[in-house]
This record gives sequence, C-alpha cells and structure tokens, in this order.
Amino acid sequence: MERQTIITSTQWQSIDTILLDMDGTLLDLAFDNYFWLDLIPKEYAKKHGVTENESHQFLRQLYQTHHGTLDWYCIDFWSEQMQLDIAAIKTRVAEKVEYRKGTPEFLQQAKAAGKKLYLVTNAHPDTLRIKLAQKDFSIYFDEILSSHDTGYPKEDDGFWQVIKMKWNFNPANTLFVDDSANILETAQNFGIGYLVGVNYPDSTKAANHFKAFAAVNELTELLV
Repeated sequence: MERQTIITSTQWQSIDTILLDMDGTLLDLAFDNYFWLDLIPKEYAKKHGVTENESHQFLRQLYQTHHGTLDWYCIDFWSEQMQLDIAAIKTRVAEKVEYRKGTPEFLQQAKAAGKKLYLVTNAHPDTLRIKLAQKDFSIYFDEILSSHDTGYPKEDDGFWQVIKMKWNFNPANTLFVDDSANILETAQNFGIGYLVGVNYPDSTKAANHFKAFAAVNELTELLV
C-alpha cells in the first residue's frame, strides 16, 4: 500500500470526526512501560517471594499469552492473575502520567475547529479514571469510551461496528490516530478514511516504524 501523506488543508476541512487513542497518542507511553515492565515485576517478586529475574520471566510469558485480547487491557484480570491490587499500585504512582508533547494544543485547536472528538481507548475504565485524575482532557471530548464497554478490543472489527452504531459517524470523513499499526489496520479495513500513527509513543524509546500509514511526532503536525 502506498504511504499516506499527512493531512492537507482540504482533507482537514472534510474531516468532521476525530477518534483518538489515549496511551501512546495523547499520553506518554513511558508511564505504562515503566508500570508494567519495571514496577509490576518488582511488586510481583516481593509479593510472591521470587527473584526479580524469575518475576520478569514469568510475567513476560503471561503478557505474551494474552496480548491483543481484552484481558490484556483489563486490570481486574491482571489483579487476579498476579494477586496484586493493580489499581491501587497504579494510583500510587499516577503522578508520573504525562501528556505527549503537543497534545493539549492539538485538542484545543481541533475542538475550536468544530470537530467531533471521541476518545477510543483499550484502557480499563479504572485506568481511565486514574489517568483523568492526573490529566483531565475530558473537556475536549464529545465522549470517552473504553473498549471494555463494547466487549471488544480495538483490534477486533466488532469494536468498530459498535462505535459506528453508537455515534453514527461517517468513516470516510473520520480521522483516527493510534500508536498501534495492528489497530490502524483494523480501522482501515472498517473503512476509516484518514489513518495516522505516532512515531514516539514512549518519549524515552526509539521511534515506531509505520510502513503502511503516515505518522507524526506530535499531534500538532496534523493541524492546518
């Protein structure tokens, strides 16, 4: 597939709906990587009396088994699997949640331009609540939706069927931004007209590589 260009002025005018991911798109994924890959293995090792190396190995395998499923994003599931209070631990370190550079400016200007804004996140509702307590971007959105409320992760076509019925938007006139190529591909197959990836979802790590989609360093690059 030919690589898309970044949104032109004409395209921006035709877009009436914007769907935005949260972690890695609005918010810096550095928090989530720290939480799941550093802090939780330490908490698991302490709780279960194993070494941190053993904890990392066990959790890596557990993560791989459930990756891409709704359970992968469910902190109730992980609390049960690990016998840890994931929500409480996440609340304890929530001050580390940060916007990606350019996020507030993009939200302000997109809203001012009269676009319909919807947050579509795979994050569990409790995770969403914890993060909104730190960075309240809710004022910019017409609605905020966790995939847990649909019964499908964003990787599943069922998710897109649900939100199309719920919001009655025109996919051809919709912009969707996400840091996952797999999710962008699912949205593309559903018929979303404008698809954009995020080059640096985690500000501390190397860039993502999108072969089939345009990508931005900051959301403000989409403004015209």
